[in-house]
Amino acid sequence: MPSISSPAPLADAPRVIDDDGDYEYFWTRGDVDVPIPRWLAEIVDVPGIVRLEIFLIGVCTGLVVAAVALLIAFWVALG
Repeated sequence: MPSISSPAPLADAPRVIDDDGDYEYFWTRGDVDVPIPRWLAEIVDVPGIVRLEIFLIGVCTGLVVAAVALLIAFWVALG
């Protein structure tokens, strides 16, 4: 007789509940604490240099897209 037992039945995976109720984030200015949601707290927590890099990447991408659009427009106008 084989000594391999039958596999155990698969259990349901635990449900993931995206609830920020357990988290309390505050934006503080002076003596005032304003409660903010978690997603906003994660954005506020990004260092300034990273924000600048993201902004500059967006500016460069926008300039490249605008240059390509102008080249296509000139090519269509001359053709």
